[in-house]
Amino acid sequence: FGFNRESDSGTLVDLTVDGRQAVFYSVGHTGVIFDYELRRQKLLQGHTNTITCAAASDDKKWLVTGDAGERDTMVVVWNSKSAVPVRTLFEAHPGGIISLDITPDAMYIATVGVGPDQALSIWEWTVQRDEPMYTAAITSKDVQHCVRFKRDDHTEIITNGTARTIFWNIEDEAGLKFYSPAISTKEFITPVGHFTQSVFIPNSTQAVTATEDGDVLLWDHVLLPALHARATDRCGVKLLRLHGEGSSISVIQVFDNFLVTAATDGHVRFYDFKFRLLAWYEDLDVGPIMSLTFTSPRSVPKDGTMLDSEVRVPNFIVASKSGKIALVNAAVFELFTKEERRGELLVQAFESPIAAITAHPSASQFYVVTQSGVLRQVDYESQAWLRTKTLDKRTPTCMCINPNGQELIIGCQDGALLILSTTDLDLIQKSPQVFDAAATEVKFSPDGMYVAMADAQNCVGIYRRERNVLESGKEVPWLYLGRYRSHHAAIVGLTFVSDDDSGVIRLVSLGHDRVLVEYDLANSFAATGIVVRSAVTIEQTAVPCGLLVLPPGTQPGEDPKRTLLVSSNDEFKFKLLDVLGLTGVHDER
Repeated sequence: FGFNRESDSGTLVDLTVDGRQAVFYSVGHTGVIFDYELRRQKLLQGHTNTITCAAASDDKKWLVTGDAGERDTMVVVWNSKSAVPVRTLFEAHPGGIISLDITPDAMYIATVGVGPDQALSIWEWTVQRDEPMYTAAITSKDVQHCVRFKRDDHTEIITNGTARTIFWNIEDEAGLKFYSPAISTKEFITPVGHFTQSVFIPNSTQAVTATEDGDVLLWDHVLLPALHARATDRCGVKLLRLHGEGSSISVIQVFDNFLVTAATDGHVRFYDFKFRLLAWYEDLDVGPIMSLTFTSPRSVPKDGTMLDSEVRVPNFIVASKSGKIALVNAAVFELFTKEERRGELLVQAFESPIAAITAHPSASQFYVVTQSGVLRQVDYESQAWLRTKTLDKRTPTCMCINPNGQELIIGCQDGALLILSTTDLDLIQKSPQVFDAAATEVKFSPDGMYVAMADAQNCVGIYRRERNVLESGKEVPWLYLGRYRSHHAAIVGLTFVSDDDSGVIRLVSLGHDRVLVEYDLANSFAATGIVVRSAVTIEQTAVPCGLLVLPPGTQPGEDPKRTLLVSSNDEFKFKLLDVLGLTGVHDER
């Protein structure tokens, strides 16, 4: 569910072939091949760092992915049909790669390493060797973030950063040679914005580089080259405005006979190689576009009738900064209303980082709440988003569901507690007690009669299911019993324990202060506050990191009716604890 919406363009790749309609995108360090016709996913797992770039051969058989990180970086070539890796290049560049491309025939891969000491490498991946066929240091101080082969001549390569475009040539004996033309502000009427992507124009000597100002810079050979330049070197000859001012061209690609641009204004435009506008899509309603890929070319009518002047724009898929991947049928260009000219939503990402997630105890559903306060109910079998609710002016931090599956509780940054219905996400009760401490953990008791909350001030608050009337006169189902500062360091564990023999529900918390505290729920009231039953130090030097309940009978040799707690610490150990006596039983590595 979701995808890397913050990543720059380069991780969205169409894999549509005969008998399959699929697209590749990345989710963290996992790649996803999504068959959007059958609604099935294949997960490409192997990367240990976030996938930064991807590309596919023209026949869609070979998919190559790359990542970047502090260690264990890799470039992986996958068989896209079987989702099996066929070749892995380990540590292709120190720190990983920022961009890659593959030749149309899938014979060669070009990679650019992350900064500051960048290099361009050319790999003949079908040959069993660990070193690149060619490699050259990128001496420009401008970090290069885009690399592209020339589609009709793989010996020519183009890379660009924000201020420099570099043209590379592969010479058999000399290796990689480059030329980086200088850009003078006096050459053009308007200033040249920061560069985004570059691409060669097929069957010509031209290339173009897109900018953040909505322009493209045209490169070509000139009759009078600059000093120390070769006759085959390119220079900037023209600056063309293709998108509105203030709209950054985030994608520029060549497909068939089209030069295609997509920008942060949400528009996609098709040009011929003379920069004449052929088709435009301005009502997609997906937000700022960051990635674009093409499905198969638009089919010719069955009767074979097709005018020479008719523009057969291909269908395409876009991914946006707002978290949407949408399929666009090129035929919508000919429709009249805005609603008809929108794309078909394939994937919806989360609009902000996930704050908490919890699963329904009996249904095939889970609930996700983001830091921006958007709560979603998701069915993981049908992959459908069932309901969405925005929690106004709230920043959620944690969440838990009632074991009966009827209530959802959300803790917030300001210490507020929200209790909602799981069926319609309507608010049942909002805690009147708001403290200046973020909720760090919330838990329901097994019988659904208590709610406990730990906060950033090392306190534990308790609610009991008991109808009461607020000052406003509203009757609510939960009674606030109080809040107790039971630890002098951060709370790392909070859990309820059901003692089946006595029929008593116990609540315990564990902190970095090495103290395990049990609360006396039966004798805690709103009038008198929370009562602590016991406090036991469970560590001498180690610092606890977590706490959970072991189901009865899971520990070999123990009484099947005996309930145990297990804690973890920063010395990589687990400790089993008897919940009745709160005494250490034994340690296990």
